[in-house]
This record gives sequence, structure tokens and C-alpha cells, in this order.
Amino acid sequence: MPLANQTLLLVGRLQGLTRRRLETLLRVRGAKLATRPGNRVTMIAFGHSAVGQALDDGRVALPPGLPAAPLISENVLRRAIGLLEPPADVDRSMGRGEIERLAGLSPNLVSCLVLFDVLEPVGLESSKWRFAYRDLVAAREAARLLKRGVALRDVLDAAIALRRRGHNLAEARLTEGPSGALLREVSGQLAELSGQLTMRLEQQKARSIDDLLVEAEEAEDRGDHATAESLYTTAMRADTADPVLPFNLGNVFQAEGRATEAKVAWQIAVARDPAFAEAWYNLAMAAEDDKQTDLAIAQYRRAVQAQPDYADAQFNLALLLTHLDRCSDALAAWERFLELEPTSKQAGVAQKAIALCRMKIQQERAQTG
Repeated sequence: MPLANQTLLLVGRLQGLTRRRLETLLRVRGAKLATRPGNRVTMIAFGHSAVGQALDDGRVALPPGLPAAPLISENVLRRAIGLLEPPADVDRSMGRGEIERLAGLSPNLVSCLVLFDVLEPVGLESSKWRFAYRDLVAAREAARLLKRGVALRDVLDAAIALRRRGHNLAEARLTEGPSGALLREVSGQLAELSGQLTMRLEQQKARSIDDLLVEAEEAEDRGDHATAESLYTTAMRADTADPVLPFNLGNVFQAEGRATEAKVAWQIAVARDPAFAEAWYNLAMAAEDDKQTDLAIAQYRRAVQAQPDYADAQFNLALLLTHLDRCSDALAAWERFLELEPTSKQAGVAQKAIALCRMKIQQERAQTG
């Protein structure tokens, strides 16, 4: 899906992506991320965390003040920004009408299942969607649960929880447990779905991961670090895959002067997502503070490898290499920084450093003959 010249509004959040990183990935592709609903929005993406916007009839609640704009799913957006492989190359011979008829689902419900990636057709326009047989199986399982009175949001939650663990609603048969939570039937036994669907967050089912994250960020912004730490920790127990949660927790620890705990949290973040550039950047700065220069250089390089246009990381890397008199490496880093930020306030620093590095390189060559 082309994103050039689009202004995208994100409803909910994308697992594992900070807003800053999403803005960067969109900007590289000529698109913008809207800060609020408005007439300039041309595309609306729904993160998996936004299942609370799904109504029982399959419609989705949109923020007020939006123009008519295409709705896309989290996976469609991830593919458009290069974070997810294209759909599997399988036979997709079924149209939307066949899915609705064979599964017994309304058009709104089919659209909702597509919006939250329970079904993954190919084709941009809904009238031209083409589905695989696996989509039909997943649609029938969703329809069975809905007919038994399971809320649509719980069906979506279950499908998302399964997907995060490498499964699919087409492969699982779900049933309601004694508490009302959806469980998975495995060889005649009931097994829990790990994750937010069945984990009671402080015994309040209504508090989703997204709710916790919003509350934690608000607490962090107002300097209530104890509350933010508690909320991020609770969210991390519920979601063991999202790297943003330990990353934010590490920032809280850093604000409190708990450097060792901050580094551990950021290490958890990069273990969850080795391409999490901001966490590598924070680890590199912490290594610099500890005088571990080789480690800092390696971690700055991991940051710019994960996000090639990460100008701050490139600047810090170049500056550190310059201080260590590693002039050849520093020169390349400074030149790359100027490619990224030719008109920034730090461009003058880079130009002076480049001149210094070139002079030292020439002196070394002259001395070695």
C-alpha cells in the first residue's frame, strides 16, 4: 500500500513501536502521522490495542471530527512501512460475498475481522478482497463464538493473543471457561490463552494493556514515578512481547537515578525487539556514562543499523569516535550525520569535526610516510 502524501491517524497503538519511531518510518515514505483527528487525515489505521472501539454489530467507533477516510489494519500498516513480510502466497479464490455467506457473518462483522487482522485478504478495496481457505475457517470460528454469545471484543482479543504466539483463530477451537474467559481446547483439555485476554490486571478486566500504558505515561509525565513504575510493571507481566513497556520503564528508572535497573529494562526491550533503535541509543549513552566506550560504540551502531536515519545516534557516535581519535571512523560518521541533518544547529559542529578529522588523517599519513 503506497503511503506517499498520506496523513495517517493511528487509533490505539502498534505493539513494539514508539510514536517517534512510527513517525520516522512514515516520513521516510513521504507520509505524516497526525497528532489529532482533523480534516487533514487521509487514512486511519487501527492498532490491535484498539479492539475496544469495535461495537457488537461489527461497526467501529471513530474519533469525532474525522473526514471519510480509508481504514487499514495494524498488519497492513506494518507491511507498508517495511516491518512485516507480505501475506503468504497461497490460493485466494474466495471473494467477500462467499466469506459472508459460508461463515454466516454480516458485512460489518467481516470488515471488523479484517480491520483487526483476524482475516487477512489481499486487495485494497473491500469489494475486491480475495480470501484464502484459512480465512474462511477463522471466520467460521468467529461466527461460532459470536452465536454462543461471546462478545466481539473478546473474540478479537483472543485472535490477537493467538497471533502474538504464532497461532491463528483458524487453528484453535475456543470455549468459555467457568469464569467467562475464553480458553483454548487442546486435546480435550482446556488451556489458558496467555496475555491480556485472560490475565486479570489488578483484578480489573476493563483495564487493558492500552489503558495501563496511557495511565503509566500520564503518571510519568507528571513525575509520579512510583505509579508509572507499578503500571508499566503490571503491563509487562500481562504482555511479555511488547518492547515499548520495558523501554518506558527504563526511562522511569533513569529519571529516578536508578541506572542499573534502567539498563536492565532497556536490555529487556532490545531482547524483545533487536531493532528497537531508541533502546540501543539509551544503552549506548549509559555505557558512555560508565566509561565503557567500546560498548557504547557498538550500541550506537546497533541503533543506526536499526534506524539508518537516527540522527541523534549518528551524532553521538561521531562525537565519541572523535574524542577517541578514531578519525577515519569518525569522519564517515560525521559525513553520514550531515547527510541526515545538513541544516541543523549541530551541522556546524559536524563541519568543524570533519575538518579536524581530515587534518589528523593527513598528519598520520605524513608521519607514516
